[in-house]
Amino acid sequence: MEQNTIVVISLTVAGIFFVVCIFCILYFTRRENRLLERIQKMLDDAIGGKFQDEHLDESKMSAIENSMWRYLCDNHVAYRNLLEEKEQIQGLISDISHQTVLPIANIMLYSQLIEEGMASHKDCCGLEAKDEIAAICEEVTAIREEAEELDFLVESLVKLSRLETGIIHVDVQKQNICHILTAIRKQFMAKADQKNIKFTVSHADEMALFDLKWTIEAVANIVDNAIKYTQRGGEVVINVVSYTFFVRIDVKDNGIGIEEMEQANIFTRFYRSHTVSSKQGIGLGLYLAREVMKAQSGYIKLKSKASEGSVFSIFLPKV
Repeated sequence: MEQNTIVVISLTVAGIFFVVCIFCILYFTRRENRLLERIQKMLDDAIGGKFQDEHLDESKMSAIENSMWRYLCDNHVAYRNLLEEKEQIQGLISDISHQTVLPIANIMLYSQLIEEGMASHKDCCGLEAKDEIAAICEEVTAIREEAEELDFLVESLVKLSRLETGIIHVDVQKQNICHILTAIRKQFMAKADQKNIKFTVSHADEMALFDLKWTIEAVANIVDNAIKYTQRGGEVVINVVSYTFFVRIDVKDNGIGIEEMEQANIFTRFYRSHTVSSKQGIGLGLYLAREVMKAQSGYIKLKSKASEGSVFSIFLPKV
């Protein structure tokens, strides 16, 4: 009888212990799940920009949840301060650019007028005066070239500001790419003629989805590089190829080309090859072009060999 009693008591104790273990497991599992759900909600709100710096009740929160909450609060404040600083920088850069555009344009205009005036009076002067006029013309030309360099740097600064503040907002519409080709032809024909570069832009009537203003700027950055890094007497050709879902615009040149080891870096911000360090530029054109293409679901591919030229292929979606 005593043995049966001991067995019953043992089984009862074991059952109670088992029930307590199950209860503890369920309790701590639910507690852990609630903690993870609250932390996940904090992270989701922070990622979605809905994070609220609410009153922290430490008596109801675990140490991990407490630390996570304080981290997100500090991060939210830092992010808000960063946005305010970016807005201030953007405003300052905009003010500087607007205030410098007119003086720079006037310097270039007056320099050109002086050059033309000196050239028209040169034939009416004596030999000594002609030498003086020639010297003055060289100095005025140097002033104009420096003004053009300053204008380029200010424009690059504005582009950088746009990228840093994330204000590339594309308005994608289905339209004819002939508008891009026409704008590029008008913009670069004279520049190509100055270097005696054969500049050919094919005709195409393909439809694609893109933002006209930003896409023209992206393509223009690539074409500008093609002309800049192609020797006098070279050739730059723009062709169009149509696919089922994309339209491809090829910008092909027979210029200096790009070494294979550098091709992965040329679309990064501020990157400039050591082979073109003497040329004008700060390494933003291709970076901007890539960002514009990404913003409208397009992309850019490169095929190039050093000393043999390059082909930049711009893919615009049709649907």
